[in-house]
Amino acid sequence: MTLIATLAVAAPFAHAQEAAYPTQPITMIVPFTPGSSSDVTARAIAQKLSSSMGQPVVVDNRPGAGGGIGMQAVARSKPDGYTLAVSTVSSTVVPPIIMKNVMVDLFKEFTPVATMANTPLLLTVHYDSPFKSVQDLIAAAKKAPKTLTYGNSAGLYRIAMEAFNHQASIDLLGVPFRGPAQAATEVLGGRLSVNPDALGAAGPMLQAKRMRALAVLGSNRTPALPDVPTMQELGFKDFAFNGWLGVLAPAGTPAAIVQRLHKEIEQAARTPDVQALYARLGMEGTVLSPKAYGEEMRKDFAKYSDIAKQAGIEKE
Repeated sequence: MTLIATLAVAAPFAHAQEAAYPTQPITMIVPFTPGSSSDVTARAIAQKLSSSMGQPVVVDNRPGAGGGIGMQAVARSKPDGYTLAVSTVSSTVVPPIIMKNVMVDLFKEFTPVATMANTPLLLTVHYDSPFKSVQDLIAAAKKAPKTLTYGNSAGLYRIAMEAFNHQASIDLLGVPFRGPAQAATEVLGGRLSVNPDALGAAGPMLQAKRMRALAVLGSNRTPALPDVPTMQELGFKDFAFNGWLGVLAPAGTPAAIVQRLHKEIEQAARTPDVQALYARLGMEGTVLSPKAYGEEMRKDFAKYSDIAKQAGIEKE
């Protein structure tokens, strides 16, 4: 049989497979620990996808290496739509900015599917912390250099905090953690001075008055915490760190499957249950198309690369 004839026979079979998708369980790999905003969001979306797509959608947490372990597992999987990565700024655009040895090539090994939500980022402290404002924190850091600590639990958080150090002329020390949940535990235990975290994860502790938010790290105040100022309002020029959560597939995943997944995620994000969850966590259910999501990642890569250079962050 000639090559052309073989392709002619194989093509209908491939299209039939795509049309029948999915025919088996789908795995969504979260490259961070349980309890993170990416984990909470993934589980809510996965539950909806399981119902709408007729197959179980399982969330698998694989933390480590700044999200690299989970991302690499997806990059090495078959591009058939059955293994997906739950992606964040910290697990995608940030690693090549702050790490010498990156486990994956974002723009070569993945196909954008959709964003699921945007989540405000906050600077948090223990509720009984002596720091009642960002200025309190700065004053204490200048009085006792290299004694105050912050949780370095995600790449974007490190860039944000080092930019804060640079602009405030202080030296908060980053303490590494495998995930945001571990850093939050240390704040609650009084063993960490301050912690950058997503509102989606910190929200319950804020509501229970176990934590307080000193500032919003993003561009705008969040309706969930209307009295908490942004860092820009406090005088930090161009200080804007915004978190998004998305889904990536391995490069080479058929376009028809990517479009199906995007459509299902968009519908899931609009359901009343998921919208109610987003409202409780102060998140925005923004769903970008595959093309728009890809453009967003490239834009953020350029933006945070510039910020890292200005702050003098060296790759580790």
